[in-house]
Amino acid sequence: MDFCKKNGFSLFTMMVFLLGGVLLASGTVRGETISFPMRMDYPFLETLLIQTAFTDPDQTLVVTDPDNDCQKISLSNPSLKGDNNLLRIEAAVHMKGGTRMGGGCLFPIEWDGYLLAHVKPRISPGNWRLSFDMVDSVLLDKNHRPYSLMGHLWKFFEGPVMASIGQIHIAVNEPIEELTPFLLSAVPEADHPGVKAMLASFRPGVVAAEPEGLKIEILADIQTGSTTEEPPAPAALSPAEIDAFIEIWETWDSFLVQTLMSLQDMPLTAEERDILLTVLLETRYRFVAELEADTPSSSGDFVREQFVDAWEKLSPILRDHLSRQPSSNSWGYLAFFAASDVLAALDKLGPAVNIEISRNGFIRLARMLSKNKGLILQYSMLIEPNLRKLLGMEPPLEITNPVFEEKLLEQKDPKTEAPPTSMTVPRWFISGLYRAMAPGRCWAEKPGTSPSLNDLKQWLVTKDNVETLIQKIRTILEAATKKNVIKNSIPESYFQMVQDVVYGTAWQESCFRQFIVDNNKLTYLLSYTKTSVGMMQVNERIWRGFYDIEHLRWDIRYNAAAGIDILNMYLKKYALPKMKALKGKDLLDKEGLACSLYAMYNAGPGAFSGYVKSRSTGNFSKIDDHFKEKYFWVKTGRWEKQRDCFF
Repeated sequence: MDFCKKNGFSLFTMMVFLLGGVLLASGTVRGETISFPMRMDYPFLETLLIQTAFTDPDQTLVVTDPDNDCQKISLSNPSLKGDNNLLRIEAAVHMKGGTRMGGGCLFPIEWDGYLLAHVKPRISPGNWRLSFDMVDSVLLDKNHRPYSLMGHLWKFFEGPVMASIGQIHIAVNEPIEELTPFLLSAVPEADHPGVKAMLASFRPGVVAAEPEGLKIEILADIQTGSTTEEPPAPAALSPAEIDAFIEIWETWDSFLVQTLMSLQDMPLTAEERDILLTVLLETRYRFVAELEADTPSSSGDFVREQFVDAWEKLSPILRDHLSRQPSSNSWGYLAFFAASDVLAALDKLGPAVNIEISRNGFIRLARMLSKNKGLILQYSMLIEPNLRKLLGMEPPLEITNPVFEEKLLEQKDPKTEAPPTSMTVPRWFISGLYRAMAPGRCWAEKPGTSPSLNDLKQWLVTKDNVETLIQKIRTILEAATKKNVIKNSIPESYFQMVQDVVYGTAWQESCFRQFIVDNNKLTYLLSYTKTSVGMMQVNERIWRGFYDIEHLRWDIRYNAAAGIDILNMYLKKYALPKMKALKGKDLLDKEGLACSLYAMYNAGPGAFSGYVKSRSTGNFSKIDDHFKEKYFWVKTGRWEKQRDCFF
């Protein structure tokens, strides 16, 4: 029986290119023979066995006597493991014996127990077919003890059963051909000849049944050369290069979300959900930071590095859950693991192989993971409730009002005296309208009604309304904070600290402003990178799928609620657990905890450890110092300092 299927090509490539450091030879170009291990995890192999070999009713493998249907053996529930370099196969057994007499069976005998067999895996040279040679077998009773009373009946079945096992073949000759276009999509065209030559040289080596899986040694020839040249210093990207950078990153981000969502029906632990959330957030925060850099990396380098880093953290969770669940897409999962391992391992080769994962490459990977083989990755800005649920977050914020009609913005001169947009942090010198990427709904004063331009104008700061307007905004922030700390089950002892952090964050991020006037038009506050919006400067790229984009832009109450939700998420999922893990060592006081929350709000989950380190060294960033100043003003009631933002 042949286990090779349409998507089976990636089976061959599992863990290919590990030990890549061997390739980094210096000197003139020369040929080398190297080996790569490919591992098939036993749970995956069990799934494949059930789906392909145990195809009789109730997922069984049935062997009968063609001359006497009274004699039959049925195998089910196979399990595999390594045992002294042999593959140990155990399966439940139901044996039936008797003599055909007329229309029935004379002297019928039935027995239930287990079959334990040891086989030696091997690869046939030339045709790349994985098969298994019988070594020994024994029957076990229901208590898994050797059982000999059914020996005479087993002797009759042993030959046919072992022959069935010997007929198992996993063909991997076609996979090499299928692998070629995928790998070629991940390297520049100039490197294609070397990749093709390497693929053509693949040949089998040693096959071993190890504790965690079946390992197949793959031999390959590769040309290596000098890698001693220093790479040129990075230069500023052109506008076209920045656009290309953003486009490939959006594809990568869409792929990452698609990968995480493959786990939405799995019984994940709270710790696993936190890992998924952290990987997604850190990946997005790093991208935003890269956009703000003076000389961002090339798109290929940055996305490749992000992929490798994320894969290292996510692959154990993905393997553990997807490989242990029988699925009609098991071969697709295996293809995904193998191809991802290839990309991650190729990165270890450094300059020897120039990897740039293209949009086409990510789409190929996503289709392996999905049953939808026509899947196209889309960078959607819509809320994804199932993503929040997967990552252990509370349900999305409630939305009850329709969208603001942006055509109203065509009316020039909002007839309000707005002060200059001068602030202490350069990032807030912003202008321009960032048009909506997708339609949404918006805040209004009266439930169920769309706000007018005048409704939005009331939130503009003027020389005469600074104190009264910010007091009104503080009321909104206070109400939203009280609601959210209960929703997120924040301990009551932290309520006041959270409230002060919320005030300090709104002060630091925007000077309590949701809207400004630009070119005689009212628009929402937008960061210079065109990613963070509104009073709480919620970053649309980082929180894509978590919050409604239109409401973040045009609804001051929703924007406030989203920023507070993020702060409390960081408190609940990161700060409090990490403080508990410190067990009194370097424990943060309330002020330190407050500042660590803003550090994460500004730079992601990893900023907590960075802030704790800064407290131990006394070397704080300017952003940390600025927030601490605002937080101190809030706690000491220095609200008159608000005017410093504008005048």
